[in-house]
This record gives sequence, structure tokens and C-alpha cells, in this order.
Amino acid sequence: MIKGEAASPFRPMSLSLADMTELQVLAKTILDANFDQYLRFTDVDPNIWKLVKFKDQVRVYSSRATERRSYRFQVDDGSDLQSMLLVGSTPGSLNDVMYGIVGSSGIEMAGANVFSDAAVLSSIREPTPVEPFQSVAVRWMELDVRRRSVRLVKNRDYVYVEATGVETLPSGERLGYHLMHSVDVPAAHDLPGRVRAKLSVCSFFRQTNEDSVSVYAMAMMDPMSSRVRRVVAPRFVKALLSMFTARGGKMQKLVQVLSKSYRDLESSKPLSSYLNCTTCTKRVWRLRRFTNYNNSCTLCREYVCSSCKIEKKIKLRRRDQKEANRKVVFCFSCLTDVMVANDSEFSFVEETDDAAEMIRPAHHSVWSLRAPTRSITRKKEAPVDFASTR
Repeated sequence: MIKGEAASPFRPMSLSLADMTELQVLAKTILDANFDQYLRFTDVDPNIWKLVKFKDQVRVYSSRATERRSYRFQVDDGSDLQSMLLVGSTPGSLNDVMYGIVGSSGIEMAGANVFSDAAVLSSIREPTPVEPFQSVAVRWMELDVRRRSVRLVKNRDYVYVEATGVETLPSGERLGYHLMHSVDVPAAHDLPGRVRAKLSVCSFFRQTNEDSVSVYAMAMMDPMSSRVRRVVAPRFVKALLSMFTARGGKMQKLVQVLSKSYRDLESSKPLSSYLNCTTCTKRVWRLRRFTNYNNSCTLCREYVCSSCKIEKKIKLRRRDQKEANRKVVFCFSCLTDVMVANDSEFSFVEETDDAAEMIRPAHHSVWSLRAPTRSITRKKEAPVDFASTR
């Protein structure tokens, strides 16, 4: 499969109503169990958790000893599962973080570039203008580890149910959630050259102040040898960290703006005949201006000199409805306008045939363990019914 194209490696599948109901019940059960643990967690126990990665304000811990546990939705009965804990905060708004999660496969995973392919296998519930973050789907993704291991370790791929959404707590606070949980789908058979792996990740997000969002995630990976884990675990952690940022949501705004006019971009030429850089007003020779139209801003189509242009590599949907990497140029003014635009001006709901379909990654989880706090005061909250996930 060509990297950057979100084509499914499986035949089109259609889930029965009973299957869809069962998957939604499964997602709700796991969310309820993890939400209860999230409300009760107080601090990191250094005897259980070992700090393995720190990026910005998010810390990643790995369990010091793999404990044998039994859960109703355990990925492999009798197996030892590797658990991870992510806690901290990310700058921005809850909406920006959720936008980044809902559309995180539509960009280069915020620059992480850890997934070689991803696809939606079956959509169970899609976002709407009223509920832009509520979704349930069965997805497939491939974790790229083969190149990092000099082809000694095969890529891991995952088939999972994903649920995202925002709920309102009894206190009036908004709580964002993201669940990815491996499931067995007969139609999604094992693929050659890949190892079908299991994962489980359940994440919660809360606006703690005007420009900060708390991040909490519990994750589990299936058993593997220490040699394989040294390659897979860092890539897995990098993928998780890349999703938990408001920057991803802001990049999604760019994707949405550009996707609606991508057909024009494929044959774009500068519209402006003005011979000065739109940012610094530096004059450019006419010949250079018309022979180098790649230096035109993608949005306003004004010329931008090499010193002022801002380049972004984004995945956009082509005319054949496949996604492809595209390097696009912006002027400072247009990029700023998109980044600071009000969230109400954007949604990830397809309104026209030209709108890009956002693809996202996924996880799955269920445990009871202690986790760290990140300057978040926990109050006793009444249970939240994630009925909207059903």
C-alpha cells in the first residue's frame, strides 16, 4: 500500500445491527470503568510506575513489573500485559485537543509520522454539527517499526473500536474522552508481513484553566519479547504523545480549509499579478514571480518570498478520493487567520463531496491501578452516563 493513501486493505465490510450494538456497549462499559478510576486516582506510586518519557508537560510511565490481571475484556486471557500511564497538561482549549484527536490521521500525526497507514473499516456513529466530537467506528492502523529496526521487527497493525466525545459532568465541567480498544473482526483478516497486535488506551481531557487542558491516559499493549518491545514501545508512546496536543486541532483547521478547495490546488497558479511579497513587501523580478508559482500562498494566492513563506506538509484528499501528502505554502497572515479562528467555524462533518473525511487512530483499555496527578484537584463526582456513546 502506498504511504499516505488511506485505502482499506480489506474488502468493504458491513456490520450487522447486533454487532454495532455490541461494540457500542463494549465501548461504554470500558469508558465507565476507566472514568471511575480516573476520578479516584491521586498520585503516582514510584514503586509501581517508572518514568520513561517526558515531553513538554506530559509524563509517560511504564509499569515496573507486569502483573497478571483478569478482566472481562482482556485482550488475551492468561497473557501478561504491559501497562502505561500518561499524565500532564497541554496548552490550548479542550475543543482544540478534541479536534486534533478526531482528525489526527488526517495529518502527519502532528509530525510524529509513526503510522504508515490507517483506514476506517466501518462507521457506527458519525459526528454531527450539534455533536462534532461524538463518534464510534471500527478502524485499522499500522504502526511503522520495520524501518527503525532495520527490518528485524515486523510492523504492527491494529483493528479496534474507537469512541470519542465530550460529556458534561454534574459540576458543569466538560470532559473529553478518547477510547481505542482492540476487537476481533473476522472480515479484518491478518495481513502478510505484519503482526496483528492488541492495544487498549482510554484517555480523558479536562479544561483546567483558560489556556491549559489536563491529560490522563491509561494504555495497555499485548505481550512481546524484550527485543521487540524496545522497538515497538517507543513508537507507540510517540504516537500517543503526538495526539494529545492542541496543535493537532489547529492543524486540522488547515486540513479542513484546504480540503474544500483541493481540486483547485492540484492545478493552482498564482492569481495575483502584484510583484511584491505579501508579507515583507519585498519586490521580486517578474520572471521569477511567474516561474516559481509554488511560492504563492495556498489560501490568498498572493506571492510570498522565500524568507517569508511558511511550508506545511499535510494530507489532503485528491480527486480520486485517496489521501496524499502535499506540501503547501502559506503567508503569515492567512496562517494566523486560520489558527485563531473561532472553533464554531470548523467541524469535521462532511457537508459536500469535496470535504475531506478525517481518519483517526484508536485504542482500547480496562484496569484498576494508581496513576499520577498533574495539578488537578479531584472531587467526588457523580457517575457520568456515557449513553451518548451508544
